[in-house]
Amino acid sequence: MVRHYVKKKIVEPNYTEEKLERALSEIRAHTMTVNRASKVYKIPFSTLYCRYKGTRGLIKKSKGRTTVLPENIEYTLATSVKTLAKWGFGLSRKEIMELVGQYVKINNLKTPFKDGVPGEDWFLGFKRRHLLSIRKPEPLEYSRKKAVTDPFINFGYFDLLERTLTDLKLKDKPQNIWNLDESSLSIDPARTKVVGEKGRSVSRVISTTGKENTTFVLAANAVGHRIPPLIIFKGKNMWDQWRAPTDKEFPGTAYAASPNGWMETEIFTNYFKKTLIPALGSE
Repeated sequence: MVRHYVKKKIVEPNYTEEKLERALSEIRAHTMTVNRASKVYKIPFSTLYCRYKGTRGLIKKSKGRTTVLPENIEYTLATSVKTLAKWGFGLSRKEIMELVGQYVKINNLKTPFKDGVPGEDWFLGFKRRHLLSIRKPEPLEYSRKKAVTDPFINFGYFDLLERTLTDLKLKDKPQNIWNLDESSLSIDPARTKVVGEKGRSVSRVISTTGKENTTFVLAANAVGHRIPPLIIFKGKNMWDQWRAPTDKEFPGTAYAASPNGWMETEIFTNYFKKTLIPALGSE
């Protein structure tokens, strides 16, 4: 009897390992359901579900000798680092290595690390295996980070805006809808570089707006008209040489000085009465 053996064709998945990792990160961060991630990243639902539940093992990152830390621990660490960077709490290279050192000490793991803390070689390998990069973050005040990421704050704001525009009958009068806000240029930006996912922006929350600032107060309406801005310098007095040349400054620009370069009640009151109200007009 002659037996015929048919060689089965190995079908390669039509998604990359990076795409699979990203989909799992979204699921673990609860920004997507398994079903939604399956459709967005075009990965079979069963594959994502089994990977998420751990019934098919973890994604093997290394080719060759095993990693010092267990693969599941290293993968959890990488996912956490990406999540922290996404929400404004990015960790530096040193902080990550110290965190691993604490884990090794608490769990009494035997490692080749000096004093239980990994060195530069381990970090470079960890960064490469999990598609991480080191970048300078954008310093971000905690209150601002919370405001733009908290849906309850966002929804409440737009509900209030809708009621206000309706009550004041301003929906069809964009020229009468003005927005005023202050911003600042910090002379003391954060310098710590943090680790985050490749190709994605990272931020690192700070408690205040910085040590030294120059504050700008700007206002514009819904059709793009602007009024003269206010510039606040750090100092006890305002000096003429701080002003922009007449032919280059915005007409009517107001200037002020405060001990820390920040907005103060008296400065804003003067600007509101002497510059803002006159510029808005009678209507």
